[in-house]
Amino acid sequence: MYKFNMKNEKEPSGNKVFEEGWHDWEVVKLEETTSKQGNEMFVITLAENKTFESIDIFAITAEGKRWFLKQFLTACGITTDKEGVMEWDITDVIGKRISGKIENEPNTWIDREGKERSGTKSRLVRFEAIKADI
Repeated sequence: MYKFNMKNEKEPSGNKVFEEGWHDWEVVKLEETTSKQGNEMFVITLAENKTFESIDIFAITAEGKRWFLKQFLTACGITTDKEGVMEWDITDVIGKRISGKIENEPNTWIDREGKERSGTKSRLVRFEAIKADI
């Protein structure tokens, strides 16, 4: 019998290159973590509604840097109170459908064998609520 802890195992993200422009996404996972630089952040996994391909995005929670998180939460329907505070929980955003704009950019990285590779990387740069069909 074999026994492995697979909690942190997942396919490499960032390999899929999406067509530039607006896509509809579903929030499938949100995890609180700390960046390599020590910033508290959320890793948000989104699945594209047509292809079901996923992308991870990183939303910093530090004051002055959390504009991307605010944009994401607003697209999910989370609102601010009169003091500007957003109160929410992970369960409030899982399963939400939002619209996100993809931009592609050149990307260079070092692979597992130490070789420099280059290609294109898709980045989500903006979020909005999905417009209702009228």
